[in-house]
Amino acid sequence: MILRNAALAAIFCLAAPTALAQMRAPAPVPNDDPRGSSFACSDGTKLILAFAETGQGSAALVYIGDSAYRLTNVPPEQGIAKVVWSDGDHSLTWNPGVQLMWMAENTHLMCNRTGGHKH
Repeated sequence: MILRNAALAAIFCLAAPTALAQMRAPAPVPNDDPRGSSFACSDGTKLILAFAETGQGSAALVYIGDSAYRLTNVPPEQGIAKVVWSDGDHSLTWNPGVQLMWMAENTHLMCNRTGGHKH
């Protein structure tokens, strides 16, 4: 539980504060939108990440390409420290080192502050 809270705290420090009155599917964000933190992905795609409180926990708001997604926090599993958000079809995973992994049906992107997959 402490590890999960520490991971969530680290992620919340990355994102700009976001206040949404209603939880609707978010609209696409312009490249210079201050509502989220930008991450460069391995294929050159820009991922913008923000957070919102839903009343049932936090949600990750992910803007990638021309699409926007609202993902709910997934309960933690035993093993390596990570935080996962998902809507059932898409997922965003954060792991130590501020590495984000975006998964969709035909997409697997590694994103970070400098872009690409780092080890």
